[in-house]
Amino acid sequence: MNPILTIKIPVYATESRNKVEKCITNLLGYLPELEEIESKGHTILTSKDAKIESLQKFFDHIRRVKVLDTVRKCAIIDDTSNDLIFNLHKQALYVNRIAVITSDTSSTLGNLQIVINSKNPHRILEWIAPKTEKGFELRKTYFDEIFKK
Repeated sequence: MNPILTIKIPVYATESRNKVEKCITNLLGYLPELEEIESKGHTILTSKDAKIESLQKFFDHIRRVKVLDTVRKCAIIDDTSNDLIFNLHKQALYVNRIAVITSDTSSTLGNLQIVINSKNPHRILEWIAPKTEKGFELRKTYFDEIFKK
């Protein structure tokens, strides 16, 4: 089973849907088909057809700014549902930046959530944010190793 990438992002009444969609486009490089889910006082936009390859910008950025350890620390793995989850700051994405939500940061307008469902979320985490020593990846895992066609 190929991994399934889902993007979830809230849209509040005070926000422009177009600006929220821009956050998704800035992250993925395109706007996937979106489904609206009504929640308590807001709408959640959820991607229906996001491609795992579109995480390349996220992958490249966290290496360029050398935040692999932070991203790894902030990743959430739900072994029950086989989900790997990353929370990103919505306002940073709007200005084409990537900022991971940590335990001591938050986004008042909510966050964009990346959810990757896979048989082995730990292996995908090793590709996206491997363990490091003195800032260098201990083992480089390539996209093709994880996502063999």
